[in-house]
Amino acid sequence: MNNKITIMGSGNTGLSTALKMKNDGHKVCLFELPEFSESLGKNNTEFKLNINDNQINLKLDLITTNVVEAISFSKIIIICVPAYAHKEFAKSISNKISTEHLVVLMPGTLGSLEFKTILKNNSSEIPILGETDTSPFVCRKINNNEATILGEVPSLGVAINPKEKTQAYVDKLNSFFHGLISYKDVIMCGLSSLNPVVHPAGVILNSGRIEKSNGEFYFYNEGLTESVVRVINSVDSERKNIANHFGHEIDSVADAFHNAGFGIKGDLLETISSSKMLTSLKAPGVVNHRWLTEDISYGIYTWSLLGKKFNIETHTMETLVEMGSILLGIDLKINGRNLDSLGLSDLDISEINDYI
Repeated sequence: MNNKITIMGSGNTGLSTALKMKNDGHKVCLFELPEFSESLGKNNTEFKLNINDNQINLKLDLITTNVVEAISFSKIIIICVPAYAHKEFAKSISNKISTEHLVVLMPGTLGSLEFKTILKNNSSEIPILGETDTSPFVCRKINNNEATILGEVPSLGVAINPKEKTQAYVDKLNSFFHGLISYKDVIMCGLSSLNPVVHPAGVILNSGRIEKSNGEFYFYNEGLTESVVRVINSVDSERKNIANHFGHEIDSVADAFHNAGFGIKGDLLETISSSKMLTSLKAPGVVNHRWLTEDISYGIYTWSLLGKKFNIETHTMETLVEMGSILLGIDLKINGRNLDSLGLSDLDISEINDYI
């Protein structure tokens, strides 16, 4: 069995995933874009992974800013970067990647379609592309040589493009990641991401407290009150309606948290309050945080465009996009992920189903 894997991105999830893969017995390459090389350790560096109350010393097999080296190391490429960085990583692999590779965004939020568009526009070979609905771990990067995994997501949803290749490539990923479940296609997976459902409403409606306390409160346990949850549930309803238009029945946000192992089955407040992992998470220290910028520009904004294309009401999503833009004094739509970047703007529903 080929146990080599390349992890791209050296932030919280990237470093944590690379060290977890190495601890699980795999050969691991960690890649970062050259302009962010200062965030990488060095070859032969001894890394520390804090997991299950243990600290484990590890060495990775290859650390590089050379994309050809990274792609040559393994046919399985896992990209663990924020959504706003997807474009640069897609450009970096263009005309170097092959159809024999599998490239998976962890998470994606429809980013695999943006990857496909960029590769096509650059006349590159297009690998098998995939994305997950969330990150595989709740984790933190302590410094360039140390990461902490607070918990592992017990149920990680994944989709593959083209969708008829799903089972074969999920089987390959099962050698590396536990608890994988398959979505029917990348649209279903992208709409199943939970962060854009929860974070924009939670951050906007707690913005005063975030600014006054510098985020010194428990976001899920204290910030998601009954009234805040009503707004989240409205976003959730719009998201589910968009999915239904594509023939997908997706879980409510409360059921999705429960099914992912985060809490008991119940309404959203009941599920969250029973999750040790979620209730231990602090709020962001500033309002201008990726929980707002990324989860609007690459989450609910993109979803709202899909809704608008097919005349599906997304009033709450659109309101949060505007409120977030006003709060930050910037237009969060300008650099957001739109239907052109996904390659979907000129396609009808049947053409989209063929495209994915």
